[in-house]
Amino acid sequence: MKKFLSLLAILAVFGANSYATEIEKGTIVVNSKSQKEFTPNVAKIKFYVETQDKNLQIATDKNKQDSNRALEAIKKELNTTKGDTIQTINFNASPQYSYKNGTRTFLHYKVSNGFEVTLKNTEKLGTIISKGLNNGATRVDNLNFSLDNTENACQELIKEAVQIAKTRANTTAKAADTIIEGIKTINTNCSADVNWAPSARMYSTKAMNSTDEAAGDIPTELGTIKMFATVNAQYFVK
Repeated sequence: MKKFLSLLAILAVFGANSYATEIEKGTIVVNSKSQKEFTPNVAKIKFYVETQDKNLQIATDKNKQDSNRALEAIKKELNTTKGDTIQTINFNASPQYSYKNGTRTFLHYKVSNGFEVTLKNTEKLGTIISKGLNNGATRVDNLNFSLDNTENACQELIKEAVQIAKTRANTTAKAADTIIEGIKTINTNCSADVNWAPSARMYSTKAMNSTDEAAGDIPTELGTIKMFATVNAQYFVK
């Protein structure tokens, strides 16, 4: 019995020492970041057809005609098999008034029909805008760009950020006269830089105000989307 208790005591001491060794093992913590700008491959833009008349029916009928004309012209340029889409986003009809000296005076009815286009071929953006404006749309708004698949971009950036972290850890360990023994923890994150919006815009040109098809496509400029990955890693050293 005494031998058994002695053995248990020895094992307990050995386990405690092993635990203490694990807790006291040195570590190096490093942070790294990798970032890259990507050319957007998805464009979204909203078109609005706005008409007005003192007669609500006339304003509505005119809006319907202009909207159908704009929609048909845009649809001809879309490639739905590649993911291009168009959908109605809102329709509104309301009376408009002027106010002077506390008196409200009826002006006309305003009818607005809005639809959003998602375009996978961003090279056709200028053509799409031109087709819409030259065929009934009176306003374009909310032009923005994005990446169709950010996962591939994130995988690339995370690999790069992890390699940077590994290099930094080895450099730090060497400077401290020790070596990396293994990884204790590693955390990664990847996202778009919200403070780096794609610098896309439509140029104000004669074509914007022209109903002549010969005016050509609306010049547009695609910006870039900045993606970044961060790594926080903790390495064991000996």
